[in-house]
Amino acid sequence: MNKHLSAIMFCTCMLLSQAAVATTLPDWLVQVDEQKHQQPEQMLQLLQQHHAELENLAPEVQANGYYQQAALMKALGRHQEQLEAAEQGLALLGKEASLLKVDLLYQLGFAREMQTDYPAALQHYLAGMTLAEQLENEKYLLLGQINHAAMLSLQNNDQQALALLKDTYQRAQQLNDEEVLAEVMAELGLLYTSLGYDEEAVSLLQQALAQYQQLGWPKNQITVLYNLARTYSYLDRYELALQTYNQMLQQSQQLQDHVNLYHAYSGLAIASMDAGQHDAALSYMDKAEQYLPLLQSSAHVATHYYEKALMYKKLQQVSLAQQQVLLAEQSLNKDGLREDVASRLAIWHLKAQLFAEQGEFEKAYHQLYDFVAEYQDMRNRENELAFEQIRAGFEHERQQQQTRLLQQDNELKALRLKQAERDRQVQFLWLAVLGCSTLVLLILLLWQLTRKRTHYTATGADVSGQTG
Repeated sequence: MNKHLSAIMFCTCMLLSQAAVATTLPDWLVQVDEQKHQQPEQMLQLLQQHHAELENLAPEVQANGYYQQAALMKALGRHQEQLEAAEQGLALLGKEASLLKVDLLYQLGFAREMQTDYPAALQHYLAGMTLAEQLENEKYLLLGQINHAAMLSLQNNDQQALALLKDTYQRAQQLNDEEVLAEVMAELGLLYTSLGYDEEAVSLLQQALAQYQQLGWPKNQITVLYNLARTYSYLDRYELALQTYNQMLQQSQQLQDHVNLYHAYSGLAIASMDAGQHDAALSYMDKAEQYLPLLQSSAHVATHYYEKALMYKKLQQVSLAQQQVLLAEQSLNKDGLREDVASRLAIWHLKAQLFAEQGEFEKAYHQLYDFVAEYQDMRNRENELAFEQIRAGFEHERQQQQTRLLQQDNELKALRLKQAERDRQVQFLWLAVLGCSTLVLLILLLWQLTRKRTHYTATGADVSGQTG
């Protein structure tokens, strides 16, 4: 029997050892994982060099490679490629429950968010959060809450987003995780800006910037600088805004980050226009336009033309402004962005103003009529989305409750097993006591019998002697 058990244990150990070897990450993939935030361009090149090798490895390792690729594409602003990599990684994992799957769900959600597919993004974020909770990983759950709060803010549910981020911030402090703290401070600072809590926003964004500097994540630093500069612009602190945009520009040039070079130049253009520096604004916008073909988000392209149209409108160059509005509309009609109603409404409102300034009041009226009809439709959709979000929230809470009940049931079963084991031990103890007591009594009884027998024998011998 012992030989059979030993053989089974040996075979099991061998299988586990082989599985561990099969899912061990190669050194180059470990390097990509460790340095993807510090050197995303270089790590993408390294990943591409080993792409053929990756295809021959275990599915879990391949899925990890696709996650790294998705994370790198996110940092580089290539969101369509980020989406494709995340989908390939999830397909390899199937129904397996793992933190890697949570990572891929969050990547897929962010890619959908950047493509303005907000319902799908929310679905992926909530799925990732549910899985993170099942795996009892606090860090991944908090990262999911940050994503969820961003979606709530996009849907104008700012108070819910604020409550969720405050909860995340407190729990991140207890967890004492530098990465989560940086992420939540950056998102909370951005939300405070939209709510008009400008001083709090500046403080949080500066803390997030310092945290990212400590982590050595240059892309995230650039993003925070951009949001910080925009906040300064909202506060009419144009000098500080221009200084911060220039700082962002310098860091983007050092990294040869062309996507963020676009955002830096466009930010400088908008801030310069607000500060009354019109010539500088148009010059910066022309420089930004050189990098426009590199943007994979049609929504960003549409925003570029819209902002340029606003500049021409301020300069009373109505014809040029209308040309930019037309380009913005064409961009929105690409890649399924017809659902980006907020951008469409902004463009239509500007278009109506431009018609009115040219004296084409009938066209302006029809454009405003379309604007009002589309606005009402948007509000109806928002209400439907709010109900869907409430339903998703209830579903998430139901799954949480099921998980808690399952944990409680498992704990109760464990307690019962412990109690049964304790009862068995007590029973064994009493049996041992009873056995020992019986043995002692038996020994005493034998001793008594032996003693009496000896006594009777001695008495019989004395009587025989006296008779003789």
